[in-house]
Amino acid sequence: MSSFLVEKTRFEEMGLPPVKLIVVSGDIVDGSKEQDADLAKGQIDKQYETATLFLNELCTLFIGTNSQDRRNLVIVPGNHDVSRYVSERSMEQINHDEKEIEELADALWSDEADIRWSWKTLHFNKINDRNTYNTRFDDFIRFYDSFFAGIREFPKDPDRQSYLIDIPELNIAFACFNSCYQLDHLRLSGYISPRSLSALTRSLLEAKQNGRLLVGVWHHHTHGLPNENNYLDYSILDNMVQNGIFIALHGHQHISGIVNEYKDVFSEDKLKLISAGTLYGNTNDLPPAKTRQYNLLVAETFEDHCDITLYSREDSTALNVMPAWDAGTIGRSRKTSYKFTIPVTPHQSLEADETLQNSINSINLEVEKTGDIERGVNKLIDLGMEKVLVRKFVLEMLQRDNNNQTIIDLFIEPVNNNEAIAVVESCIKSNNKVALRKVLDSLFVKSSSDASLKSLITEAKFLLK
Repeated sequence: MSSFLVEKTRFEEMGLPPVKLIVVSGDIVDGSKEQDADLAKGQIDKQYETATLFLNELCTLFIGTNSQDRRNLVIVPGNHDVSRYVSERSMEQINHDEKEIEELADALWSDEADIRWSWKTLHFNKINDRNTYNTRFDDFIRFYDSFFAGIREFPKDPDRQSYLIDIPELNIAFACFNSCYQLDHLRLSGYISPRSLSALTRSLLEAKQNGRLLVGVWHHHTHGLPNENNYLDYSILDNMVQNGIFIALHGHQHISGIVNEYKDVFSEDKLKLISAGTLYGNTNDLPPAKTRQYNLLVAETFEDHCDITLYSREDSTALNVMPAWDAGTIGRSRKTSYKFTIPVTPHQSLEADETLQNSINSINLEVEKTGDIERGVNKLIDLGMEKVLVRKFVLEMLQRDNNNQTIIDLFIEPVNNNEAIAVVESCIKSNNKVALRKVLDSLFVKSSSDASLKSLITEAKFLLK
């Protein structure tokens, strides 16, 4: 806190506006590896008490002493906020014969399966008590509900742990997600419940209609090294972009700055992913040669967009008890700041747009559950191929299914670069020269100046020789 007293003065010297919002992207505590439940809970409770003291003082320093000022503090859980002792208590080791190994191994890859693998004991484990398993966030929830004291509560239902924090006076809304859905001491991958995002659709649409800057907040990063498995399944990012979220704040990887940019191949909208770094930690918590960091974001809003400048703040000491904050570099660059623009487009036809989006979300969920992509495609087509959003999701499903012929049939007259690239690739893969000639002769392909499409056209023409 002493270091942040200094920081507040530095902000003023830098000519920056006063801090209005604080975002904590998970890992409020370190957690406990104690096997005894009472000892573990005691350690975790003390850690949350310390975190509460710190966050109280941070709010007082930057955003106000009134309890209602806590509305401007945003918190989501991280993997360290999962109570390991609860997770372990909900599972038991499986004794199996050789015939069951393949079936158990296949179940490991299912998002909803109760099977886990332990590299420590080299045994399969099963969640035999789902009710206990679903309470592994209870320590975090008690902290969260106590801290906000009636201002807001953390959802108890795992499929509803996505929530919108709307702050009208700042014209901003935070879409908060628990990226630790189905995460426990044996499954480290980040995952957001698609049902929780679907349940948030109406609130997101209303926020878009009101011209809010929509900011996603969760814990996990979205990509990692080949030997890592502790990052988020990025497939849900398409839905984020479709819902108007073009900037997201996350933590987990202990590196500050913009480290990734996700592009929706259908709409070409971009999602900026901003990593928080580690505010508090020591050499055991941080990657080699990294030190404490946090981000400062300055937003300037206009009618149809928002200009955002990101500043990285880094501890210049050798991880001393009291940090000395200074300008840090962003990701692997040498930049100490980075400016970018986020579009803000109010929706005028909320009811029609909401109905279409809800229908698409429902079809997507059905496909995820049943795996019946053909049925999903037919249902989407029934919504009307003249609708841009429908065409996007139809194409996405067909590409997932590697259904080249149907892509050719439906998109032989493409209307954008994504459709053109997809149908040309499908013609090449299926060696359909008749269809290829037709698509190359289409009005859109002839008039497009897209470099990726032109490169693909050159390959296609070589095939036709």
